Amino acid sequence: MSRRVHPLCSLGWGFLLALGVAEGTFPSGLSPPTAVTPADDAYHYSAWAGRRHDTWYTEWWYFNLFDAAAGVQAIFSYFVSNPADVRGLGQVQMVASMYTGDGVVSAIDLYPLDTFAASDGQADVSIGGNTAHIQGDGSYLVSGASRDQRLAWHLVYTPESDPWLAADRMVIGRLPWEQMSWLVQMPRARVTGDVSVDGRHYAVDAPGYHDHNWGEWIPTDGLWSWAQYSDDRLNLELGDFLGKPVGVVSLDFDGERTVFGPDQYRLAHIRWAWDPQNRLFYPSESRLIADNGKLRLDVRIRVLQNGPLRGDLPLPLRDLIIYEQTAGYQGRVWQRRSGPRGAEGGGWRLKASFGGPGFKEWTAKRY
Repeated sequence: MSRRVHPLCSLGWGFLLALGVAEGTFPSGLSPPTAVTPADDAYHYSAWAGRRHDTWYTEWWYFNLFDAAAGVQAIFSYFVSNPADVRGLGQVQMVASMYTGDGVVSAIDLYPLDTFAASDGQADVSIGGNTAHIQGDGSYLVSGASRDQRLAWHLVYTPESDPWLAADRMVIGRLPWEQMSWLVQMPRARVTGDVSVDGRHYAVDAPGYHDHNWGEWIPTDGLWSWAQYSDDRLNLELGDFLGKPVGVVSLDFDGERTVFGPDQYRLAHIRWAWDPQNRLFYPSESRLIADNGKLRLDVRIRVLQNGPLRGDLPLPLRDLIIYEQTAGYQGRVWQRRSGPRGAEGGGWRLKASFGGPGFKEWTAKRY
């Protein structure tokens, strides 16, 4: 078998039936977990090593930012797959995409395995000269550059909302060993610092997001649709696995989180666009509706800029295309009114309207 690039994955794609959070509303049968600790955002391979499927172990730390004022958006993913280098197929990647008015510039840089290092106590990750490091005040210093020097970043991520563990060894594929964990470490962050695209520098002071995924699975067994939005009052995360009854919608409004299970939401892709490079259609507009009988959510998501990233898989697997996208959000949240003596069924009242920029992803197999 020839050695080919393992798919880069980020990119925020572990979106599974949530296990709950510190306080809020959860689907039937779920209960809040223990509080998130710094070790939850650390390197997790030691807890998985030595099993039969180490070849498929994958872990990444993902960050994004959307600075509408400066006119720049970006994603960064610090990625390792098969860190034991079983069959010589281990991969380390530094992935970055930046979006400006001039278009999208992306880099998928491969590094030797021995350039990767990470702590199992807290979020300290390095790939060559690219680093993500938790500081004493709980903020993260995230810095690096693409090998061709077209992209560079030096940023501080300061959390503005509480982390939550969305999945713990959730089965996501056809086989029972295909499991993924997902931590949303920063549903919303304040991002400050500097990025550069082709020599042009942007001073950043904007909202951002950070999550972390790890586990063992065959990438083409878990195609997904992901979306993320936040503002001063509301954080929204969506993860939906295509063709599978696995997914989650999470809404944190004024500090109270509501989690909708896969039987409580519907995601419809209502407009499509053509990718001539990969010869695939991808959704350019989607509608998300979630309802648990107490809270109702209705969101339209429209792609603003699209950056397809190709992950080459070993034959006979199909190649994986990840559509990394900036998006515009328009949504409403309704709450059920109380009826007589506090009983439900008193109709719905509009709780909030929201709108603005965020991120989304769509994945597909290239045939």
